[in-house]
Amino acid sequence: MEAGESQSLPVTLQTLLESNGRDNLIELFQIGVQNQVIAAQSGEHNQLMLTQIGVGNEATVTQLGFNNEVDLLQAGNHNSAEVTQIGDNNLVQLTQLGSANFSIQQIGDGASIAVTQY
Repeated sequence: MEAGESQSLPVTLQTLLESNGRDNLIELFQIGVQNQVIAAQSGEHNQLMLTQIGVGNEATVTQLGFNNEVDLLQAGNHNSAEVTQIGDNNLVQLTQLGSANFSIQQIGDGASIAVTQY
């Protein structure tokens, strides 16, 4: 490399999305490198809003049922999240800032959780 030249890292964004049913929504925003998302929805009116900013963040989200919602923000490096919703009208709001791990299973109806990790 010559003096004054900059070196860019290769960008690797891996995403696997699967949605079955009606009126399901997945919004995905990724900035950085080596971020990965696996998302599966089955049912109706499920919503996933996921933002990854940084390096090496991983998220796996499974929604089975009706009217479930996940709002997930990963900002930092090497965050890991696994969210499973089975049932109806469940809500997860998860913010990971820094480097953290989180796993939750909501099985049933009407459950709600909000978590912020620094």
